[in-house]
Amino acid sequence: GFNRALDAKRQVGSLLKPVIYLTALESGRYHWASPIEDSSISIVSEGKTWTPKNYAGHEYGVVPMARALAQSYNLSAVRLGQEFGVATFNNHLKRFGVTSNIPPYPSVFLGAVEMSPLEVLGIYANFASGGVKYPTRAIRQVVDSQGRSLPRFGLDMQQSIKPDAAYVLNYGLQQVMRTGTGRAAYNQLPSELNLAGKSGTTNDTRDSWFAGYSGNYVSVVWLGLDDNTVTGLTGSSGALPVWTSVMSQLRQK
Repeated sequence: GFNRALDAKRQVGSLLKPVIYLTALESGRYHWASPIEDSSISIVSEGKTWTPKNYAGHEYGVVPMARALAQSYNLSAVRLGQEFGVATFNNHLKRFGVTSNIPPYPSVFLGAVEMSPLEVLGIYANFASGGVKYPTRAIRQVVDSQGRSLPRFGLDMQQSIKPDAAYVLNYGLQQVMRTGTGRAAYNQLPSELNLAGKSGTTNDTRDSWFAGYSGNYVSVVWLGLDDNTVTGLTGSSGALPVWTSVMSQLRQK
């Protein structure tokens, strides 16, 4: 039947914001303490004006870059994304293995692009591996009844992020979990796991996402309804508790 993990493509919301911040870090002009502006912005694209807003509806002024990511501020992310351009953002996604169609509009900075959970997993695997891209496979090898290997699928690995930039990005995603939208995970999981991740919420809370990792485990949770009606769940209130439960069970194995 219809496999939602592989085939259901939904808008991903703020899950793509780490790509914006990675671009800023790679430029050498920014670090996590850099002040960035979180204030209203309107962008004209193909004759239409787009005016994004923060989830809470107000602006936060000048904030450290780490706080903007940890608290998932929309306006600061869009302003930073605009500095480097939509084309640069889209090229990064392709570099991480994204094959879905990416619209050439600034709304992609806030995740107005449809992806499957497996495709999101592929992006975050780049972050979790220290900047190495490799194919996401469900099967590593096939063996016969005697345990002898028949076909085996190797890992075609490529460096997608410079190791130093990947290390610094990882710190920012850890701050999401310690002080930001993912902090509730530590109510169940020990702090020494150094969790890293990001929540995602789409317009009108139709989709609730959480993607993150710790150690050798990367997991992605999407909650939504097939008819695309409102769930009333944000990434933190819906997908994060499920993600936390999954990671807790993986720890026990």
